[in-house]
Amino acid sequence: MNGRKLTGWLWAFVCAATVGSLVAWGLPGLKTGDVDPVSAAIGLMGLAVAGWSMAMSWRGLRHQESDAVAMAGRLAQAVLRAETEARAQLLGGDDTAIDVRFDFRPASARNAAGAAVEGRLSEVVDYYRRLRPGRLVITGEPGAGKTVLALELLLALLEERGPEDPVPVRLPLASWDLPSASHLGPAPSTGTGHGPGAAVQVVHAWVCRYLVSTYRGITPTAAAALMDAGLILPVLDGLDEMDAGDAPGYGSRARQALDVLNAFQRGRAKARLVLTCRSGQYQALEALAVRAQDSARVEIGRISPAQARMFIQQRVGSPARWQGVLDTLDRAPSSPLARALSTPWRLTVAVTVYEQRGLDGAYLHSPGDLIRPELGSDRAVRDHLLQLFLHDATARHRAPRSVTYSPDQVRAWLGVLAAYLNTNAATGRTVAGRALSGTDLVLHELWPVAGSHRPRITHLALAAGMLLGGAAAGLWGFGIELSGGTVLTIAAALTALGLTYGHAWPVPSRLDPGKLRTPQGRRTAAYWLVEMLIPSLAMLLPSGPTAAGALSVVDPRVLIRTNLTSGLVAGLGAGLLSVLWAAELTAGHALTVEGIVLGFTLAPAAGIVGSAGMRYIALLLCTRLGPRALPWRLGRFLRWATESGLLRDAGMAHQFRHRELQDWLADPANRA
Repeated sequence: MNGRKLTGWLWAFVCAATVGSLVAWGLPGLKTGDVDPVSAAIGLMGLAVAGWSMAMSWRGLRHQESDAVAMAGRLAQAVLRAETEARAQLLGGDDTAIDVRFDFRPASARNAAGAAVEGRLSEVVDYYRRLRPGRLVITGEPGAGKTVLALELLLALLEERGPEDPVPVRLPLASWDLPSASHLGPAPSTGTGHGPGAAVQVVHAWVCRYLVSTYRGITPTAAAALMDAGLILPVLDGLDEMDAGDAPGYGSRARQALDVLNAFQRGRAKARLVLTCRSGQYQALEALAVRAQDSARVEIGRISPAQARMFIQQRVGSPARWQGVLDTLDRAPSSPLARALSTPWRLTVAVTVYEQRGLDGAYLHSPGDLIRPELGSDRAVRDHLLQLFLHDATARHRAPRSVTYSPDQVRAWLGVLAAYLNTNAATGRTVAGRALSGTDLVLHELWPVAGSHRPRITHLALAAGMLLGGAAAGLWGFGIELSGGTVLTIAAALTALGLTYGHAWPVPSRLDPGKLRTPQGRRTAAYWLVEMLIPSLAMLLPSGPTAAGALSVVDPRVLIRTNLTSGLVAGLGAGLLSVLWAAELTAGHALTVEGIVLGFTLAPAAGIVGSAGMRYIALLLCTRLGPRALPWRLGRFLRWATESGLLRDAGMAHQFRHRELQDWLADPANRA
């Protein structure tokens, strides 16, 4: 008999023994006629079957989570769907990418074998497959198309993926909260800074956290199984976005990340990965003798006038409308227009805005505007294109339920968010021990937009108001006078509420069975059970089709709503259980109406006191007026901005479509 069958029979014996014990304990105290024997037998058999079914379901879930190959296949489909949409967003809703050229930039030592001298976007998957080990660093100037090239490689690997090949997953490096050097163990003599074992643990933990928080249906157990089996290929986007400034120093987070990645191994070889970074920042690190070891670094070149002409002719509906622009590119390859259109980002924006048509089919803008004398500098062309891009995106895309955003509103709101990100990037700002991102807009982590303390104080005031208001309304509605016990109960609730101020970063977590197999998960579950949150368990568990079928990217708006709803339901359940518990304790005595009222008014408010949803509401209350005003339906606005092409998805986060757009909107002069 194998171990799995033995476990099943052991559990059956436990169920039978439990039922037998209940029968032996309960029957002696029963009188004739108290129990229907047939009903009792059916009930006891049902209890045994329920226990057996629970054990089998649990075992099946464990087997499903440990089947890394099957989980990798489901994850590959989810990543393919999400990144195909992201690619379309970056290409302006089209499927035609500029076939950019890149050149191999060998380091003085420790280059990956098999790197060709040059390559093209259309051949990047073949270029990568020749590398030994498979470590590729993609560099280029701002707007050169680094993310698009990484996406092209990622999607090509997914389309050609075999059942046991790793799944490429794009991770924003700005979100990597690196531990201090003391947590990574002693530095070995290899010069990489950290031992392979410690580096594997750090990367393993970060990737697992990202998978669990981003893809609904992946548990910590499943994520760990994927990493242990080597079925995840990290595509690390934005090494240059980890630090403030254009020249990261030796103490920078980027240098620390490279130290960890250089020690990150699978077996005896360096683990495979893909990394993107701006050329200037990577060269600054190379000047410090810090680089990605055993990798091939490639640099994307600028688009030549001939390439720009070919792309325009392939992409537009009527090349004749663009003849003036094409002639300028041919005659003056060093003109401001040619320089402005020498990056895929600006060239894509130009084609996108000048190919827009009205309801009558007429083109809204003429490409001839690009050769006007007043657009005599790179900056003037950039400002002109971004203004049109913002205006047209606002006009073309309506928000859900026919909500209309004006260009001024969009520019002001996105400007607040862009200025917030740029301030974080320039200053390296931290709040409550966490470095704030300079690129990622995560809905439940945006509260520092309104300040470090104001949203937290508003959160406490809002929760206190709910506690006091609920208790006062209940007591007044039943005509109950305050007693000493009631005052003490409310005072204790407010004291406990004040202690939650130190919890600066609430997380809208979902409880799942996989977490119960870790010590931290069991402690968390025990905490919630003590707080009597059992009634909300069904809402917190993954739902059937997603848990066992296709994976999906978590929607931050749904996460916030679920966090609030489950907290309220948990509070109502806790109130009910507290009343029943009090009734049991006061057996033989009348349960006071006052106790019932307090149980059903304080408990629901307590269920959402420390929730991420409440912190999000506090942010919205703090940004109603003033220079940091944001829309009340912020989540819906960010989703609209993503669908209109102004933002892009990056897992659970939103990012600006391009850093140049973020920088432009952060400038107050461009928000007027």
